[in-house]
Amino acid sequence: MAVSNRVDPILWVGDVSQIRLPQYIPFQKREVEIVFRASIAEALPFLRSQKYSVIVLADEESPNFLDFLIEAKQLQPLAPRLLVTSDLSDTQIREGINRAQVFRFMCHPITEAEIWEHLNKALQRHVSYQSHALLLKESFSQNRQLEALTHSLETMVEERTQDIKNSHQEESDKLNRERQLIRFIKDLAAQSSFEDILGVLRKELRKFHKMGDPILVFRLGGVKTYFLSFQAGLFTQSESLVPYEFPHEACSSSGKMIQYFANHFGRPFVKAYILPLEFRMTSQFAGEETEALLCIENSLNDKEMPVFLDYIGDRMGPLSMALDRVLLENQLSVFSYRWEKTFDGMKDPIAIVDSDYNVIRSNRKFSDKFLQAKCFETFAGRTSPCESCPAQAALKSEQPQIGEINVQGHVFQVHSYPVMTDQGAKPTNWVNQYVDITQSRELYLRMLQNEKMGAIGMLAGHIAHELNNPLTGIRALTQVMQQEVSKDEALYSDLSEIEKAAGRSQRIIKNLLEFSKGENQPLEVVSIDEVLEKTLPMLKSALRNHRLEVDLKTQDFMVLVEPHLLQQVFFNLINNACQAMQDHGRVEIRSWVKDHQVCIEISDTGSGIPEDIQRRIFEPFFTTKKEGHGTGLGLSMSRSIVEKFGGQIEVKNREVKGSCFTILLPQYSDGVRFESPDRR
Repeated sequence: MAVSNRVDPILWVGDVSQIRLPQYIPFQKREVEIVFRASIAEALPFLRSQKYSVIVLADEESPNFLDFLIEAKQLQPLAPRLLVTSDLSDTQIREGINRAQVFRFMCHPITEAEIWEHLNKALQRHVSYQSHALLLKESFSQNRQLEALTHSLETMVEERTQDIKNSHQEESDKLNRERQLIRFIKDLAAQSSFEDILGVLRKELRKFHKMGDPILVFRLGGVKTYFLSFQAGLFTQSESLVPYEFPHEACSSSGKMIQYFANHFGRPFVKAYILPLEFRMTSQFAGEETEALLCIENSLNDKEMPVFLDYIGDRMGPLSMALDRVLLENQLSVFSYRWEKTFDGMKDPIAIVDSDYNVIRSNRKFSDKFLQAKCFETFAGRTSPCESCPAQAALKSEQPQIGEINVQGHVFQVHSYPVMTDQGAKPTNWVNQYVDITQSRELYLRMLQNEKMGAIGMLAGHIAHELNNPLTGIRALTQVMQQEVSKDEALYSDLSEIEKAAGRSQRIIKNLLEFSKGENQPLEVVSIDEVLEKTLPMLKSALRNHRLEVDLKTQDFMVLVEPHLLQQVFFNLINNACQAMQDHGRVEIRSWVKDHQVCIEISDTGSGIPEDIQRRIFEPFFTTKKEGHGTGLGLSMSRSIVEKFGGQIEVKNREVKGSCFTILLPQYSDGVRFESPDRR
């Protein structure tokens, strides 16, 4: 704020004859003019028309001097007032201060220096008053501007507040709308049938007056049209073969549409709004387009219709998705039921398995009950994956694989098919088909066994034909020569050895012929010891590296068996014992009788049989031998033969080293075969 350097003149009223004053006095590097007037009467016009910095009244004898000072205060409040007097009463001084607010009282006699001093202080007070006035004026101006700005801001705030209120109201309305829509979507998501979904929509439409029940119409790519609606509060479903083209856009029902609905439902339709629905998932699954529409009867006027259209427009997307989901679930249920019955009708066990061997789905041949378990637990009763299962190889190669597994005495050919995805990702699931080849495999191996035994029989017959005649001639000639030689001669003993060797050769040929006989031969009463003695000569090549210890004590105890089959059992067990000993070992064969049971024990000094394998060695086709060295059928056939004759076969490891097989056969005496104690 700038203050002017100019100072208004000083008004002196009264006699100045006693004091000599110049026309100008210095003040703050300026000169201030003094205007002299002789009396109050002369000074009043100037007081009213011109501004002064200081007003000095030296005419105290005038009776109205106090009124002049009061008027000077009112006309020029910024000019300090000085009174020069010779004598004033206390009352006049008090009134001069209180009413006229006199700045200084100067009493005669007064010097020029005192006058200069009082004028200078009065001028300082005037400048102070002037500055204060300017400050007040500036402050008042700023206050006016501030009031104007405040008013403008208040107006702006009111406008903004109203806008915010309107915006909040809009947001609140929008939020309520969104909440209602979310609640509607949640209600739809919790429903699992057309009746429930249409029930939710029916409840929503009650918010509008003059609304009828919704009607769902759809067509699954064929000529049949399905109608789902409520009649008398009950959900109904009907069908129609009458063709009609569905509209592709929302519209009020035309005359043909009303006639179509009226003919189907057998009642009049006044006004309805048609909304097409999109069933994309069902169309993709069914492979053909699925058409659907929603019909809502109403009697809304033109003003009410936009609100309803806006309301139903927000809900058409979720409603279409919910109806599409339910229709797809129904189609999948029918499809799943059809495939489930198809799988259950297959004779082979089939299972869909994930990468952790968990069964996802299976048919009844695989398991009667659906259990959340591993495939090897459910099907094979194992605690680890089946040996030779081709599933992992199928996942790795992404190609079907075939393998064989043994399950409780049955052999299954497993076909593993990896489940491929459209995205080209690595398969994580596979389908296992289990084909029971036990009977065909057993028949095939038995055929091979019969062919092998037939070949041995043909060889034995050829050998018997070629060798029996010379051996008979040798024995006959030897016996003739023995008649001609004395028993005391050395030649007689040599001839006896020749005759025995020829007879032993004939017995070996006979044993070979008996060994190669087919099954279903007549049962014979024989001695176990005799059968073993006939079998051992055929195993000389297998026993050549091992020591044989034989202790037979059942020569006089008979059993009822087919000798050639029992020979095959002994042959298999003794041959297995020899193969179990890689280095030189010992084969022990013992026989004894206990509780009318003829017991035969064949043991070796090999490495023994682990306990986990002992439970499986009698399973068909189970073998620990390398491929090409065993069929896995020897021990299984041996047990079948022994059990066929009413006996038992057991296996255990020896305390020191090796394994031991024990055969128990019921004793046969006086036409009676004793049963095993375990069979009584």
